[in-house]
Amino acid sequence: MQKLIKLSGVLILAVAVIGIITGCTNINSKNESVAAAYFHKGVYETNFPDKNSSYKDFYIFYDENSGYTEDSKMGIGLPFSCVQEDGYVKFKFGGSEEPDDVFKIKSVENGNITGSFEDGSLLIFTPAPSANPDNFDAVEYVKKYSN
Repeated sequence: MQKLIKLSGVLILAVAVIGIITGCTNINSKNESVAAAYFHKGVYETNFPDKNSSYKDFYIFYDENSGYTEDSKMGIGLPFSCVQEDGYVKFKFGGSEEPDDVFKIKSVENGNITGSFEDGSLLIFTPAPSANPDNFDAVEYVKKYSN
């Protein structure tokens, strides 16, 4: 009888351990399906390869979910929030009541993020490694690095 009790205890313990391991496996597999962020804290310069323009726009990310835009002529822009998902980034410019502007990702190579908004114009975001997102000034940055 004691052997039966010990065997039952071992079986219950084994089932519990298997349940815990299986539960952890499911949690990990769910986390693996979450898309990695395309944009991280930093400054990204925009480039429209289909258009011939020296005008620069910058996206300054506080983190993976928010930031602001700033142009290189007047230093003005809009705050934004964003949700990064597999294959696209949904931006809200100006405030939470504004509609989403969806940026569809075409490719990510060497830190450059290529895609387009709804208008279809190709847009490349290039990290500006020498720019500090905590005190970025687009007008000064372009003056300093345009030569």
